[in-house]
This record gives sequence, C-alpha cells and structure tokens, in this order.
Amino acid sequence: MKNSDKLPYNFFLIKGNDSVYGFVTDNDFDYQVKFKDTSYLFDGYIDNQIFAYEMAIQVAHNPTQQKPPLDSRIPVTIVAIFYDFIGRNNEQVVIYICDSSDDKQAIRHRKFTQWFESFKGNDFVKINAPITDNRTVVYYTSLIIHRHNPKRQEITEAFINLTDDQQK
Repeated sequence: MKNSDKLPYNFFLIKGNDSVYGFVTDNDFDYQVKFKDTSYLFDGYIDNQIFAYEMAIQVAHNPTQQKPPLDSRIPVTIVAIFYDFIGRNNEQVVIYICDSSDDKQAIRHRKFTQWFESFKGNDFVKINAPITDNRTVVYYTSLIIHRHNPKRQEITEAFINLTDDQQK
C-alpha cells in the first residue's frame, strides 16, 4: 500500500451550503457527502433541542457509468469529512440509513460498520437500530454520537424509541 493510499482526497464545501461536501477521486468520480438536518425526527421523543443530521454518501458524477472501482482513499476521505462536520459542534449527532433501493443495504451496513470500527477512535459511539417494515425489508439505521455529548443518554434512548415506533 502506498502512503498516498492512507491520505484523504482533498475535499471542499459545496458553495453556498455548509453541510454538503465534495471530492473527486483519482478516477474522476465526483462524490458528495451530505448532512441533512433531521432534528425534526426527534420531535415528541426528546424535550431538549438536538442537532441531528442524516448523512448521505453519493456518486455525483460517474464518468464510466459503471460501478466505481474500489478505492482505499474513499473511506479515509469520508471519515475526514465526518470529523470536519462533527468537529464544529460535538453536540451534533449523525444518523446513517443504508440505501435499500437495490436490496444491498446489508452489504452497505457491513461496510459502514467496518469503516466506523476502523476509524472511530475513542470519540464516538455508534448505536445500530434496524427497522423492519411490513414487507420484511430491513432498513439499517445507525446513530453516531460523540462520547462526551452531554445529552448522549437521552438522545440514545430517543433514537431507540423512534426506531422501535417505526416498526409498529
């Protein structure tokens, strides 16, 4: 493995939006990592204001129209973006929902968990709460919260209650 494989790609905030990041791979694939405000999900579950964001990772431009090749710098870049975003306020929490449009959500969940375990350090905790709908489709959801978030216990309980209610 080359040293450059361990370095993140240069990333940038998309102009005019402080919660969408972009980066371009060596193979000219453009990626976006978005943090969408989803604090409203916790309405009725928690009294205090929280700062919750859903994180979405997408290929914004695919020059080959084929599946992007494996690239060891992508997870490192996504982690660097995550730390940049969450570093602005350690009371922010991130919700990750694995895309289920092609029935590959379990694979995405394993990959995301693997990335998280490789890069989490001692700062973050991930709580998994899968939701199964009435058609038995499993939606893998995770909450990532800073270990020192003063509302950690309250937010964690609210997240679990929220996902439990989605299964009823």
